[in-house]
Amino acid sequence: MSPDPGAVQAGCPGAPRVLALCLPELPLQRVLRAREAAGVRGSRAPLAVVGGGRVVACDAEARACGIAPGDALVEARAACADLEALDADEAADRAALEGLAEALLAIAPAVEIASPDALLLDASGASLLAHAGDPSGEATLSQRAVELASGLGFRCRTAVAWGRGPARALARCARGGPADADGKGGRSPMAALPLHALELAPALAGRLAALGLRSVGDLAQLPPSTLGHRFGAPGLEAWRLAQGDDPSPLVPHVPSALPRETLELEDPLTSFEPLLFGLKRLCDSMAARLAGRGLGATRLELVLALDPRGEEQVTIALAQPSSAASRWLLVLRERLEALRLEGAVAGASLEVVEAAPASSEQLSLGDRAEQLAALDIVLLRLAARLGDGAVFAAEPVERHRPEAAYRPRAFASARRRGETSTPSRPEGEKRKKGERVPPSPEVQGSASPPSEELERPTRLLPRPQAVIALGEGGRLAAVRLGDRTLRVLAISPAERLWGEWWNESFQRDYHRARLEGLGECWIFWDAADGRLWLHGFFD
Repeated sequence: MSPDPGAVQAGCPGAPRVLALCLPELPLQRVLRAREAAGVRGSRAPLAVVGGGRVVACDAEARACGIAPGDALVEARAACADLEALDADEAADRAALEGLAEALLAIAPAVEIASPDALLLDASGASLLAHAGDPSGEATLSQRAVELASGLGFRCRTAVAWGRGPARALARCARGGPADADGKGGRSPMAALPLHALELAPALAGRLAALGLRSVGDLAQLPPSTLGHRFGAPGLEAWRLAQGDDPSPLVPHVPSALPRETLELEDPLTSFEPLLFGLKRLCDSMAARLAGRGLGATRLELVLALDPRGEEQVTIALAQPSSAASRWLLVLRERLEALRLEGAVAGASLEVVEAAPASSEQLSLGDRAEQLAALDIVLLRLAARLGDGAVFAAEPVERHRPEAAYRPRAFASARRRGETSTPSRPEGEKRKKGERVPPSPEVQGSASPPSEELERPTRLLPRPQAVIALGEGGRLAAVRLGDRTLRVLAISPAERLWGEWWNESFQRDYHRARLEGLGECWIFWDAADGRLWLHGFFD
């Protein structure tokens, strides 16, 4: 349903501007959404959700049989013998609201859960979305909220008003067009709403109905002093609400745990394609919840319940934090195709075990988003096939020995602006500007470069590889690597690294050398044995 943003009159001082989302017949929506995720298209019989012996919600087939919400279950079964009655689950309804609330945090600074079927969004920043067709930005905000909810499988109605109560009442019960919702013509948009839209206490609502009051407008026209005298403080509060006066602040929902989504299957599955269809809905919902919280998953756990018993656990480690469901599905497909299950899949649950703040860096000039996305896909495939911890980035740390001067961290495809690949070195290794290191025996006359010109290789060998130095007159002319002889086309002055006297001291003279057929390499002379070693490459 398209958004129907309404606005109460100017509102009371201090009342928040609120966008309310109402999910009509949420218990039924939740059941149908779960069945769609499980691959069930429509119900096999008229469907009703029942609580306390009465119909809470029912589908179109049940309504066609004469069943309506509020009917007793006995009456409903008499009207339709094939009726499928499911027990209401308030905890599951609440969980559905919480999941949608987390996703809506992507477009609103705060979201309140107004059980049993509504969400209240802080619309104070809607003006940031203003444009020529929507000067206030509230219609645009409403549209985005509806689209987000629809993408997660929920239908909703919206209304914007001053205060929590008015916005919630309008979203739940308003049926007029935009002109009525705007309150034009001097009439409050709430006046035509039925009295139950205010959600008053049952005792108070019954006494007001006994006086012949049927609408919010009827209540608003009564003298407040009379209501206060006859009904006390609750009567005055009801009158203020009927006037659109509700200064109470929003109570933001704060997620207490990482997201978890479940999939219940009516019939066990023996092939992975239908299962992947259901997992896509789980991933879409979970990704929206993470995106709303500004997080990206780094580790996911999928648990498959097997028929008749047992389970299969699949842990997925991502190379970098991600809230993109399509990338998760890529890894899930890789892992599921490699599984050999002992039974059919009767259900599944997907949980975010670890998460980290998702990066939102601006692309540098020349960067292309599709190229970065393609790199992410390659990393995900490698991680899925090679296992956890196989793909990581090396972060420089303060260590004297080069092969130990890094630690693994999550891979980030885009380098931050101003970041370089040159790691910092411990104070003991740094030289003062202009200081020279005595040249290596085989590189006579070389001078150590200034410290600001020093570079580090982009690729380091796990262990230095010994090479044989060739040359005459104390000059390095070529090296022998295995059965290959490579000419030295260029070589830099020496950079001396030494340290770790407390453990296993070392002293090396490093050079950047261009070797024929091998490219730019990092080589060093070891003072301990006088040998030449290959240590890395400048790609």
